Amino acid sequence: MVINKKYLLLAVVVLGLVFSGAKVFAAQDNKAESIMTISPPKQKILLAPGEKFEGTIKVSNSSNAQQDLKYSVTIGSYGIGKDENGKVDYEMTDVDTVTNYNQIMEWITLGKENGTVAPNETDTIPFTIDVPNDAPAGGQYASIIVQDDTGHEEGQTSGNGVMIQGIVRFASSIIAEVSGETREEGEIIENTLPAFLLNSSLEANSLVKNNGNVHTDAEYILQVWPLFNGEEICTNEEKPETSLILPETERYHVQSCNLPSFGIFRAKQTVKIFGETSTMERVVFVCPLWLLFLIIFIIVALVIWLITKIRANRTNRAKSTD
Repeated sequence: MVINKKYLLLAVVVLGLVFSGAKVFAAQDNKAESIMTISPPKQKILLAPGEKFEGTIKVSNSSNAQQDLKYSVTIGSYGIGKDENGKVDYEMTDVDTVTNYNQIMEWITLGKENGTVAPNETDTIPFTIDVPNDAPAGGQYASIIVQDDTGHEEGQTSGNGVMIQGIVRFASSIIAEVSGETREEGEIIENTLPAFLLNSSLEANSLVKNNGNVHTDAEYILQVWPLFNGEEICTNEEKPETSLILPETERYHVQSCNLPSFGIFRAKQTVKIFGETSTMERVVFVCPLWLLFLIIFIIVALVIWLITKIRANRTNRAKSTD
């Protein structure tokens, strides 16, 4: 079949326009009117009763933003919630019931409650913490929440903020400790490792509880070796994972290690909180499902063969006696 050169040229032009047009529209869709970031994301502060602390957080509008950034500032809690596994975890919230550990929300005064930042510029939000003379010793927690009020079109983004009911918000967490009589007590409720895996993903679980009145960082170490080899497959012994544990709360934690798809391994998880340490060691067998079925099939086949063989021998012996 002979193809007319004119039609071939027209097809090439049309395809070129389609792909070039799609690229332009994609670029337009990805443009953000403003991109907000705040720093620092977390501040650890030591306070004393009767003291006034002065601090700042910074709000920036990205250099590739298309317009000014409008924002507003509020004070929120830094409390406990639930993670995707249903276990207790921490989250930023707008408002919360006042407890012994978030009274600091009432001690904070913001230097401004809203502002505007031009592209490639940074704004500073000052705040003060007036600690009462009768402030309780121990941990105090809050969040300074910055909300992007610019008004983005559908599909546009604003940095890495938390989307709450269609509104992008960022938080700088205040992790404070008031001097005085503190209590450091913790316990490790759960420290588990699986004994058998159908895939190569090993997950070590733990649950710790802070019974004290100050926060702490729990430490988690996971080490895995082949059963007959001392060369570690996974280890974070030199740099343990950590998680912040607030007073009188629990924290669920998962460590993971990707193993070969088949084999027998030794696994060890060590969890520490305050002066408590828990170590769990287990032999872990990794066998994919298809191989497990194959092994079961072979075992069943051998059993059937043995039964058949035994019956045949009995039959032969009975015939020979006759």
